[in-house]
Amino acid sequence: MLARFNPSLTLPATGLFVLLLGSLALPAQAAVDVGDSSAEYSDHLAATHGVAGLGYEVRNTHFTVDDLQKMQDLQKRNAETLDSLNKIINDQARAIEELKRNSSSGSSSNSSELSSLKRSVSDQGRSIDKLSREVDDLKRSSSSSSSASDLSSLKRDVSDQKSDLNNLKRSVDDLSRKVK
Repeated sequence: MLARFNPSLTLPATGLFVLLLGSLALPAQAAVDVGDSSAEYSDHLAATHGVAGLGYEVRNTHFTVDDLQKMQDLQKRNAETLDSLNKIINDQARAIEELKRNSSSGSSSNSSELSSLKRSVSDQGRSIDKLSREVDDLKRSSSSSSSASDLSSLKRDVSDQKSDLNNLKRSVDDLSRKVK
């Protein structure tokens, strides 16, 4: 039975040379014929095996040209998948770094704004308390009409201050919710 090989797919050049030299010494029924036709998908790949003192034997690998093609296709798909996954990982790493930068800069600016607003609310609260005490003092000491006008003016100031304080409290609460 004659075996046909495509040297470009099955044997390296030196292996082919050794195979041809070995085939010259083989009996006629075991000769190897090297043809020009292309290998078919179901053709098995051959391997040479060195036998001590006897030369080389050609053995069937039970590995077909189709198996080799499937391995190449799988390797190509795996490489494409790996490239795609690496791109996704790099994009996610950039997004995480950007979020970290935005988070740290955003939280510090929001925190400083919140602290500033809390100080303003506290200052306004103290001002309202002071004005309330002054009103109380004026009530006790007032007996003239000019004191009454001062008193109503102070009451308006206290009312305005309370309104401003309530607005500031709402702003602080809104900012606190946004920061959390």
